[in-house]
Amino acid sequence: MTAVISIGSLKSSGSTTLVLTLAGVAAAAEIPVLLVDASRDKDILTWRARTEGLASVAVEAATDAASLEQVVRAARRRGQIALVDAGSDPETIRMGARLSDRALIPVRFSPLSAYAAVATERLLQLDAGQGRPDRDWALVASAVSTTIPSRIARTVEAIVAACPAPRLEIGLVLRAAYEAPFLLGGTIFTLRDAEAPGLDRARAEAATLAYEAGILGPMVSMNSQRGEPDLELVAEAEAALAAAA
Repeated sequence: MTAVISIGSLKSSGSTTLVLTLAGVAAAAEIPVLLVDASRDKDILTWRARTEGLASVAVEAATDAASLEQVVRAARRRGQIALVDAGSDPETIRMGARLSDRALIPVRFSPLSAYAAVATERLLQLDAGQGRPDRDWALVASAVSTTIPSRIARTVEAIVAACPAPRLEIGLVLRAAYEAPFLLGGTIFTLRDAEAPGLDRARAEAATLAYEAGILGPMVSMNSQRGEPDLELVAEAEAALAAAA
């Protein structure tokens, strides 16, 4: 089954890293994949200019809702997996989710990132009647750290636990290997051990995440796991984002 996965959060939380990491898994498995760069920074386009020899990975930019829809629908017709970097713009996140089979909301290990995930989930909840009828969404950790102070860790966990969206069991640990492709080109599967530390662990972690996300394995619906929104938490999250803006 062709999968379209859109990744984005209302605060920058590692969407581009997740897109590139999942794309690297697909390329290593010789699965054609299209990366749709719909974010403001266009870091995927910069990465592609540094990368050679990945014939199964294509990159296209989307600058508005119309071009995003056109690119994604063309990928479906071609039978490509499409990974959309929706960035942090609300309208792009909304449109990417409408066009996708699954939207992933990245969460870094900080309270503000967790609040942004809650607000993003609410954005998708309010838009649930639009787009593909069977689409779903889930939270995914984009930079787990074991060195974060326990008080902050408990705060983040409490915020995420109260969010009604399901969570993928596996996330990305904060590893230098995931950032190396942006500097050197290629993916964590084409880089050499001397170029990036911890590649073996990063590759195993990425492959597990890709399976759970529905790229390497069947995309099992998560709609039954979704809870009811906590409106007090949503208001708290929106206030935190407004204060940080």
